Amino acid sequence: MLKHWPAGLLLLGSLLIGCGGDEKLVPASGQVLFNGEPLTFEGDGFIQVIPQNDRAATGAIDPSDGTFTLTTYQHGDGVARGEHSVTVKVTTLGPRGRSVSLLPDMYTQTATSGLTVTIDEPTDTLRIELTGKLRKLPRGKASRAGDDPGF
Repeated sequence: MLKHWPAGLLLLGSLLIGCGGDEKLVPASGQVLFNGEPLTFEGDGFIQVIPQNDRAATGAIDPSDGTFTLTTYQHGDGVARGEHSVTVKVTTLGPRGRSVSLLPDMYTQTATSGLTVTIDEPTDTLRIELTGKLRKLPRGKASRAGDDPGF
């Protein structure tokens, strides 16, 4: 049994190295601004930050003030260090219960958003600045909970 201890130590060492998957993550949160003001909306909003060679992090956007906390594996665990492309999506229920994007389409794709952030240390001051016009739904056209979706 003692002659196998070097192999056992090697196996244990490799397991310990492999188990540290999120030591690179740093806590990150911030706020989405639209035309210089906190983004507010009715519906659902998400931000995604995508590093070049690591797993993306996402965060739900609070519709009352545009704040978010980024998550990679578990709620609030943070994001990989480095430069990230950013996408932002905000949707609401529109006519006949269909999801309608409220932001300019450019912000929903990394190829067109033009948004990047560099995160090298824990932060709660990320600012994602968007410009343009929010889409407005025609009055009386937005679905509400309990409305007939029209199927």
